[in-house]
Amino acid sequence: MPNLRGFGVVAVLAAGFLGASVALSAADYAQTATTAAVTAGPAAVSSEPLFAAGFKDFDRKLQPLVQYKGQPLLIYFWATWCASCKQEVPELKALHEKYKERNLRVIGISADNTDKVHDFARAQGIDYTLLLGSDDAIELSKKLGNKVGGLPFTVVVDAQGKIVDTVLGAAAPGRFEELIRPLL
Repeated sequence: MPNLRGFGVVAVLAAGFLGASVALSAADYAQTATTAAVTAGPAAVSSEPLFAAGFKDFDRKLQPLVQYKGQPLLIYFWATWCASCKQEVPELKALHEKYKERNLRVIGISADNTDKVHDFARAQGIDYTLLLGSDDAIELSKKLGNKVGGLPFTVVVDAQGKIVDTVLGAAAPGRFEELIRPLL
């Protein structure tokens, strides 16, 4: 009869290695799912929750989103702790500057601490509309098609108030402009 005493140790080590490998693969997938952009295409999601919502500005004044209905919107759900969110700020600033005269409204809705958002906005020179939320911002994004609650999440709305596209994760450079140009 063969000696199987060492076999038990090998089996435990192999099982541990396999478990760690599966855990790492799951972690890689979770990271990819929240950082790689997923364009959902024309959304079958109603914009009603968007225009029923409101968030406070830096002056703590409630800003109802319905006030922006009637113009093309790029709504950007983000947070200062989200690396890909912060990387997209220069593109959002450029779009705001380039198309504000054509009535495009870029709105960043933060799911973060007010002081952190204020400090980041000042350091980056953000001049597009920033609104402050927390869990309520994530909940609204879920109602608008963000099934996983990941950030960044972008919603593109036409002047008639219809959601025409959504993007989960960081978009490829130039993608936001591709989405909004037909709306202007």
